[in-house]
Amino acid sequence: MTVETTAIRLSNIQALRAVAALLVVAIHIQANELRASADPLLSPWLYHGVAGVDLFFVISGFIMVHVTRGRFGKGRKALEFLYHRALRVYPPVWLFTALAVLGFYAQGTLSDWLSRSGLVESFLLIPQRADPLLGVSWTLIHELYFYAVFAVFLLFPQRLLPFALAAWAGVVAIGLALGVGPDSNPWLALIFHPHTYEFIAGAFAGLVFHHKRLPFPGWITGIGILVFIGGAIVLGLRGPDDYPDFWGRVLAFGPGATLIVLGLAGLESRKSWVSPRWLQRVGDWSYSLYLSHILVIAALAHAWMRFAAPGPLDNIVMIIAMIMAPLFVAAAAYHLYERPTLQIGKAWGRRLFAAPS
Repeated sequence: MTVETTAIRLSNIQALRAVAALLVVAIHIQANELRASADPLLSPWLYHGVAGVDLFFVISGFIMVHVTRGRFGKGRKALEFLYHRALRVYPPVWLFTALAVLGFYAQGTLSDWLSRSGLVESFLLIPQRADPLLGVSWTLIHELYFYAVFAVFLLFPQRLLPFALAAWAGVVAIGLALGVGPDSNPWLALIFHPHTYEFIAGAFAGLVFHHKRLPFPGWITGIGILVFIGGAIVLGLRGPDDYPDFWGRVLAFGPGATLIVLGLAGLESRKSWVSPRWLQRVGDWSYSLYLSHILVIAALAHAWMRFAAPGPLDNIVMIIAMIMAPLFVAAAAYHLYERPTLQIGKAWGRRLFAAPS
């Protein structure tokens, strides 16, 4: 996912997107090695890579504050904001969801998948009981909800944003106190999900970052990393069948992720440390990497099952392939599809939202 260019590029946050995406990739490499090999090498601790999603949510809140400064109080700007958010989210989702559907059809399992997940809901990212057909895109349903609420905030003066965020947090708390949970109506479960607090925390981090020069950003980053790792330690060894997906992971990873985002942005603003260019480049590919990696890894695992042998050699070869192939596909998808469609959409947006003469 790409960070818009403003007065401060936020290269460190772009690199952090790469880290978040690679954490999620690690989960699926570990899970598919376990599925394909009788003697897996990778630790189940890699399942803590789910924290990459929590990191993404915090980054998203931070970036929304960063890119909308000076655009509050104007209905036209709110519509423009929603247009650009949809432009960034939907075209890549449509591509990789279509590829997932083709894969299910080729395997003869499409009808089974469609009995659980709606086709229209999966393409439009509408809340439903099951995950979308492209499983990882469940997070984008949350993102679109965040953007819709934030667009409402853009209608009011910017000075009211902290109060609006606090009120939003209060509304979510009321819903949770009334018993809304993951088994509730899909729309209610989305609106009152604790993941919303990660977006709100990221937004408050953005407000702090832009309010004044941040003291001790290195310490803030270091403490954030320790808290983040500590969350994984507290949760312990968890697998997909018993991993907390409501308050547990938000409390474990949200605070650390917020401190990391704030600290890294502060380090860059002080010119104390800027991430390596290669990691920023992977950050450019991160959205395509996030959406495509599960398809690539699953295909490799399916092929691996045909020649898996005792011993570690084939595991090592396939683990390397499962790291490199998704990166290659993501780079190709970014340069050949994601960026061109974004450029075309931005050109349309400039005409659509051009100021009247």
